[in-house]
Amino acid sequence: MEYREMSVSYYNFLPEVRVLMELPGDIIIHDTTLREGEQAAGVVYRPEDKLYIAKLLDEVGIQQIEAGFPAASRGEREALKMIVMEGLNAKIFGFARAVKSDIDAVADVGAYGVVMSFPPSDIQLKYKLKISREEYYDRAIELVEYAKSRGLYITFSAEDSTRADFNFMVKVFNGIIESGCDRVRIVDTLGCIHPTAMKFLIKSIRGSLKKKVPIEVHCHNDHGLAVANTLAAVEAGAEVLSTSILGLGERCGLAPTEEVIVALKNLYGLGSFKTEKLYKLCREVERITKLTLPPHKPVVGINAFAHASGIHQHAILENPICYEPYPPEMVGQARRIVIGKLSGRHAIKAKLAELGIEATDEEVLKITDLVKSVSEERKSPLSDEEFMNLVRAVKENSVNQLTSRSP
Repeated sequence: MEYREMSVSYYNFLPEVRVLMELPGDIIIHDTTLREGEQAAGVVYRPEDKLYIAKLLDEVGIQQIEAGFPAASRGEREALKMIVMEGLNAKIFGFARAVKSDIDAVADVGAYGVVMSFPPSDIQLKYKLKISREEYYDRAIELVEYAKSRGLYITFSAEDSTRADFNFMVKVFNGIIESGCDRVRIVDTLGCIHPTAMKFLIKSIRGSLKKKVPIEVHCHNDHGLAVANTLAAVEAGAEVLSTSILGLGERCGLAPTEEVIVALKNLYGLGSFKTEKLYKLCREVERITKLTLPPHKPVVGINAFAHASGIHQHAILENPICYEPYPPEMVGQARRIVIGKLSGRHAIKAKLAELGIEATDEEVLKITDLVKSVSEERKSPLSDEEFMNLVRAVKENSVNQLTSRSP
């Protein structure tokens, strides 16, 4: 095993590791921020919001956008028509239940394709659909043929796939593919499978299809494994990944588009997306949805490239590879050296240089000590203005006076 200095683990790219995977030649991101994302409690889009987000997704290089559920409302139909008419590079899909009127609604707005949701699990057949396996199979064949007659690219979304009987599900897949289905989507609706099982499932399905079609995965995050399961599916050969910006979706959401894209690029060498546009895209979705991102959110959180520990700060200033797996500029972010309780003199020197302030070694030590005590007392890091006040106090030999006024 030959060692290589990299910002990510060199084990990712060892031949002994790569041979264990069946990576696809290319990856398609099928983003569902505009459909599944609106199923996140509290999220409501206006048609103009959807169009704006679709444009931003297109700028990043997202190849497919699941833009909504046109049978649901007039507003949904209006939004899809607007997006279709925009002439984006991304192919536009509409969501449909397994009924002809829903399929008609997708075709009538001019969408390229339909995502037809029809759950094959016995739990869903018994308690929701209230039909037999035989009835399900016949209806699936009929609706695929109908969607094909409407000129749509068909993604058969097998809701609750990870709890469905494997043999029955494969029988359905082979039947609908023979009838013209273009792609099958494996859906972990309850986020209830683990990565090893997901990898096994995708590999088994690929090996059981009589005719090769692309495999898509749509992973929910109820156990915090949506990204891991999505990547496990990629390792088993899945070519299409259904994700959403910020992981927006029903309950605990989905695999976040931005996290999946960055992981594909850095850990697998896959994808050719404009990652530098991700920060703006995510923050605009945050603004439109009125949600608040946790500061430690991977890729786009405000703390994703913030360094507070003096030990880390010193190393980062020497070489960012010490504590950053990829440069912040790659995703449109910027590095932050946080000045506070844990900062050391190297970070203080760097901040002084950034602000164009000269200081003696003795002054640096005094400023460092003062920063630590004030930050601890206030239970927060210092802003540039607060830092400047401390520097001024040291320069003016008024430390005691300043600390006596500290809350």
